[in-house]
Amino acid sequence: MEYEAVVKGPIKFKQTVDSDIKKYCNFHFGYVASLLTLLFGRKKKKKNKEKVKEVDSSKSSEQTQNSQRRKTAIVKTKAQLKFEQMKEEQLKKRILEKASKTHKQRVEEFNRHLDNLTEHFDIPKSRHIASSSRRLEVSVAQPAILKTPENITDQANPLDFPDYFGVRKLFTVKDLFDARVHLGHREGTLDPNMKPYLFGSRLGHLIFDLDVTAEHLQDALNFTAHIAHRGGIILFVSHNPKHTLTIEKTAAEAGEYAHAREWNSFLFTNSEKIYQGVTRLPDLLILLSTLNPLMQEHTAVRDAAKLCIPTVGIVDTNSNPNLITYPVPGNDDSPSSIELYCKLFKEAILLGKSKRSQPSL
Repeated sequence: MEYEAVVKGPIKFKQTVDSDIKKYCNFHFGYVASLLTLLFGRKKKKKNKEKVKEVDSSKSSEQTQNSQRRKTAIVKTKAQLKFEQMKEEQLKKRILEKASKTHKQRVEEFNRHLDNLTEHFDIPKSRHIASSSRRLEVSVAQPAILKTPENITDQANPLDFPDYFGVRKLFTVKDLFDARVHLGHREGTLDPNMKPYLFGSRLGHLIFDLDVTAEHLQDALNFTAHIAHRGGIILFVSHNPKHTLTIEKTAAEAGEYAHAREWNSFLFTNSEKIYQGVTRLPDLLILLSTLNPLMQEHTAVRDAAKLCIPTVGIVDTNSNPNLITYPVPGNDDSPSSIELYCKLFKEAILLGKSKRSQPSL
């Protein structure tokens, strides 16, 4: 027991001493660390202040340089003002001189200039040049007259006229309105590509802009008349059972063809095997509806685009006009609108065929 007491006593004393030393060292180390942070922090602050002073001095020097440059630029502009004013005055004089000259004087000056050139370069004066392209004739200004087939007595090329067959007279915007061409589907069924052709909406239904529809329809009728004039084959296409008889009757009256039944997917792309021989495909497709009864894109649209066959298509608000050559925005469901389309396309085809006997240049 005595041995244990002797042993345990010094050990406890050592433990107390060690703890006191640790506390003392921790205190002094913390104090020294705080002093060091203060010293280094002051040095860093001094360095930052010096950097800020350098940046400010550089900015001030740049500002002074910029101000000097501006001053020099201002001095330069003042020196150039007179020269620029002289230039402006000369330009004004030239413009006034050109405006004061009459058409006759300009033509005379041009002819003089040509004479000087021919004399200087010793160009031979041929009769053809002197009479046709070399000299300008002075003509009295007359009101412009639109080129139409009625104004021309001689035979002419139909492609030289914007409306050779008089297609613009076949209908008016009121006719389109009465046939309900302006009525589209509900707002939720809109195809994004049809937005440019819309006027707005009414009671949840989309409405076409009939002015835009009239322009597109005139272009489509004009193109159709040209195809008929050239002797091309025109095929009326639709897959709506409601309008089958109307479309087939119209095609027969116009002397063309119609396919208003279920479409065979290989009718164009594999026509040789279907008809067992070389076939001539149509020169124009008139799609009175670009959708099938399942509201999907008609197969003829894709096949015609693959084979580069031009198409005229009535595109409703739920249709995609991207693959149609001549899209006509309008209602493709109501019987009155389909009857109007059939009537107009039949008249355009007959107009083209009626002038086929007249040979064009």
